[in-house]
Order: sequence, then C-alpha cells, then structure tokens
Amino acid sequence: MIEFLTSDELAAVRAPSERSAWLPARCYTDPAFYELERERVFRRSWVAVGRTEQVAEPGDYFSLDLFEEPLIIVRDKGGTIRALSNVCPHRWMLLVGHAEDAPYEVKPGPCGNRKSFQCPFHLWSFDLDGKLIGAPGMEEAEDFDKAEWGLPQFQVEEWRGFIFVNLDHEAAPLTPQLESLEPFVDAYELDRLRMLEPLEYECDWNWKISVEAGSESYHHLGLHKDILEEWMPAAMSDIEPVRGPYSLYRNPTADGSPMPELFPAPPNLSERQRGCLKLVTIFPYTMFFMSPEHTAYLQLIPESHDRHRLRYIPLVHPNIDEHPESGEIEKLLRMTLDQVHQQDMAGGASCWKGAQSRVARPGRRSHLELQLWQFHNWLLDRIEKD
Repeated sequence: MIEFLTSDELAAVRAPSERSAWLPARCYTDPAFYELERERVFRRSWVAVGRTEQVAEPGDYFSLDLFEEPLIIVRDKGGTIRALSNVCPHRWMLLVGHAEDAPYEVKPGPCGNRKSFQCPFHLWSFDLDGKLIGAPGMEEAEDFDKAEWGLPQFQVEEWRGFIFVNLDHEAAPLTPQLESLEPFVDAYELDRLRMLEPLEYECDWNWKISVEAGSESYHHLGLHKDILEEWMPAAMSDIEPVRGPYSLYRNPTADGSPMPELFPAPPNLSERQRGCLKLVTIFPYTMFFMSPEHTAYLQLIPESHDRHRLRYIPLVHPNIDEHPESGEIEKLLRMTLDQVHQQDMAGGASCWKGAQSRVARPGRRSHLELQLWQFHNWLLDRIEKD
C-alpha cells in the first residue's frame, strides 16, 4: 500500500482504463510524494541524459547532476561510453564543471575533450575509464592502493543514439526491455539524427504534468485547436497496448496524406509512417516525437515537486544538408516547435494552479488517455516496490 493514497484512490487508478481515475492532486503537490518518486523511481530507472554525438570521439565528455549525483559522461580511449562519478574520492571536489574564471589553475569546464581528468584540489588524476593514475603526496600513506581509489561508475547504455543512465547498480538492462519498441522506431533511423540548438524552458509545476501533456494528443482539442487539431485530430489517436516500460501512439493526419517534407525523409518509412506523428514516452520521462523528416527529443530534468527544466531538442536527418537553405529550415523547425510548446507551457501553469485547490478531485480518464493509465500504473508499481 502506498501511504499517500487511500485504498479507494489506489483502486480507482488501478481499475481497468475505461473505469479508472487520475492520480490524486497531492501526488503532484506534496513534496513528500516527490521524495518517494526521486528515491524509488528516478534513482532506479533508466533515464536519457543525452545523445551519443555529444561524445563522438574518445575523450569527449559532458557533465550533469542526476538527482544529486554529479556525473561525467565520457567516451573512453577504447570507444566505450561510461558514466563516471564527477566526485574526487579524496576530498570530494568536483573534477569537471568549473567556471572559466574560477580562481585556480586546473578548471575543466562542463564539457569538452580530455585525455584524463584531474582534480583541482590536490591534483589526483584519473584515466577516462575511471582508474586512478596519479595521487601526488600519497607516497607515505600505508596500504594505499591506487587500484582501490578509482571513480565509481554507473550503468550506462546506448539505444538508438540516446545515452541512458541508471543509478541503480542492480537494475535490469534497458535494451531487452525496449525490444518490442524496435519495430516501431527502426525506419526512422534515430541513431543517425543530429541535434540542433535546444529550446530551453523553466517549468514551475510538477514534472508529471509535462509528461502527461507530452504523452497524449487529447489536448489538441483545446490547447492546440488552432495549430494541430484540424491537421491531426485528437480523435484519430492510435494507442498501442502495454508492451514494456513505455507508451506509444500514432497521430495520423486528418486525411491520411503524407506530412510535408522539405528534404528527403529516411527511405524505409512506410506510407503509413509518412502520414503520421509517432510519440514515444520511455518511463519515467524520456519523450520523443517522430515525424518523417525530424524528431523532437524532450529532455526533462526534475528539480523538485514544483519545478523542472525542459530542453526541447530538435533532431534532424543528415538528408537536411541536401536542401540549399538548410539553415532556414532549422530556424523554421525551432520556431514551430516553440509555438506549439508555448501553448503547453501556459496549460501546465494553469493546471498547476488548479491542482492546489482543496476541491481538486481525481478526474476520470478518456479512452484517448490510455497511455497515461499505463504511465500512472507503471509509476505506482515502482513506488510500491520499496
């Protein structure tokens, strides 16, 4: 039993989708529920932290904080991508991510290319695979074995050009869990796509509100009526049944015609794929929307129960370079994505304000929200596992 839900509330969420209800509002507004999510869900789940092109060459790295765990994502000298701790095991100083104007000499930035990592504090140094290779001043320390003082590592997997990390050393591998998703994404050549400059958003509401909006097109009826509904009607959503730790649905064009293409799409797309938007959420919050000529990757970064950041990253096929005005296409794509997402931003802020009401009750679920029934039940499964 989850202590934040009564037995009736839990039964309502767990009921068959056509009879089910939404999560109670306090699952969004209560900081204590977020702490449960952070410890039982986020720190035990596979989450996408970037793309392989960010570490294309040996020595390429970038850093991030993943739920209070400072990490370095690096491609080592043998070509393997690793998720290393960004904390020097000697006195806990961060190895990378220092400001250019920091008042000390060794100050590697948040991303770049290095042959090794050196701590600014006492100049301990580490190879790209995490092994300690230098520890000046430790010659007289008894029983000090450098082999025992390498950087801790975390599970990391590459999938279709995405880099996933799991902080749980005992977590099951990700790729087998996504095997049933492969046929739905294969033709889009996700591993060949390249990143454009991301759109950055600060969201002052609970993370689940953004995941829910990004995982269904029911809201085309209202929020996106002027931009998307006539072109991609919500009622035509085609939602896949549960097959793994993800949700998937298609949103075809109203008349079934192909989506417009300004440059050649991947050649193996079917006629059906050319006429729809396909949306995937890998739980808990990795989202990407696939169209014939581009994919939008939503990199969500929860920070608290009432705040998260969202990086909307357009991914384009290399075929875009065949267009004489590829730069203008990239600008148009970013502008269009922002126009749609500004409506989602306004909707998220308003839903968050409403969630604070004492009379906010769990709503009933539409058949167009089956994927959110999948998401809510997956979430409760993870919270109950403690």
